[in-house]
Amino acid sequence: MNNQIRYHGLDALRALAMILGVVLHASMFYLEVEEVGMVEIMGYEAKNKEQVLTSESINLIFTFIHAWRMPVFFLLAGFFARLMIQKRGVSNLLKNRTVRIVIPFLSGSIVYNLILFETGTLAETHHLWFLYDLLWMYILLVLIKLLRKPFHGTITRQFDRFFQSPVTLLWVLVLLLPVTVIGRPVFTNWINPNVGIPGPFFGLGFSYFLIGWFMHRNANIIILLAHKWKLYLTLGLITFTLYYLLLLFLGRAGEDTLEQGLAYLFALLVSPFPTFLIILGLIGFTQAIFQTGNILVSYFVDASYWIYLMHLFVVFAIAKIIIEKTTLDPVLGVSINIVITSVICLITYHIFVRYTPIGWILHGKKGELRDLIRSLYGA
Repeated sequence: MNNQIRYHGLDALRALAMILGVVLHASMFYLEVEEVGMVEIMGYEAKNKEQVLTSESINLIFTFIHAWRMPVFFLLAGFFARLMIQKRGVSNLLKNRTVRIVIPFLSGSIVYNLILFETGTLAETHHLWFLYDLLWMYILLVLIKLLRKPFHGTITRQFDRFFQSPVTLLWVLVLLLPVTVIGRPVFTNWINPNVGIPGPFFGLGFSYFLIGWFMHRNANIIILLAHKWKLYLTLGLITFTLYYLLLLFLGRAGEDTLEQGLAYLFALLVSPFPTFLIILGLIGFTQAIFQTGNILVSYFVDASYWIYLMHLFVVFAIAKIIIEKTTLDPVLGVSINIVITSVICLITYHIFVRYTPIGWILHGKKGELRDLIRSLYGA
């Protein structure tokens, strides 16, 4: 039974998607928003509009990670949601996600809005918007399961056909095209950063959530992708190169020209391909590499959630110092920010989270406080 398998590779990939949030938010201060078709809001709250120091290298790295990171996270959320339902049932899924998502989301909203950023409101979701969207996805999933009972098996069997092989899986791109155009009309995630109706990106995120659900229904596809990951990752990189060149052209083309319109349309049509192909390649790669458990990887898997929850304020504080007090090269500045932020997050995780009730909420119990003392003294 596939619900007895431990998917070490997918755990590692989910952790990677979380931790890469540090890279993206540290990079935002140096984005050339005009040259890659990014909207100005990509600078987030801390972007200094008068800042002229930018980096093409950081643009490239940011765009590459941004292309697949959130879609793969929602895909894995759907995969593990079905796995938990198979193991423990719908009610236990809802209980688990209430502890793992609702409590961190509410706590994080209070800390970021009332203490760190002092927005004076709890309506802003900041970088926790994906948790809010994820809550709605679980609710929608339960509703779908209830409504589909009279038609049990008729619709799902049709979609199962797409997941019989890595080749037939590519037909999913036909379904991803419209939701990608709607969810990323200017090549960024069109989200609602406030509590309320989720933004248009929700449709794209939920589509990947359902893809993950069907991947678990047809778990043999994970094994097949593990044998084909080089092919799909290569195709993903090739299509991403085309996609990025189109974005560069859009940033440098004149406004309201025929060439710009055609390039924009072509970029929209191309955009689902690198996202989906890179995700397939990464799923196959991580499953091929992490076939058994690893103590160090497992530690980072556990720590990744805390790193994502905490990192934003640390990244902003360090970036403010680097930008205002130094003239460091952008790549060096981002690298220093990533390293310092990661170290701070890991230290606080180990001391204040891993063996405390905070850790029990985020990833389950990993030991007692005495285990913290033993780890610090090397006993």
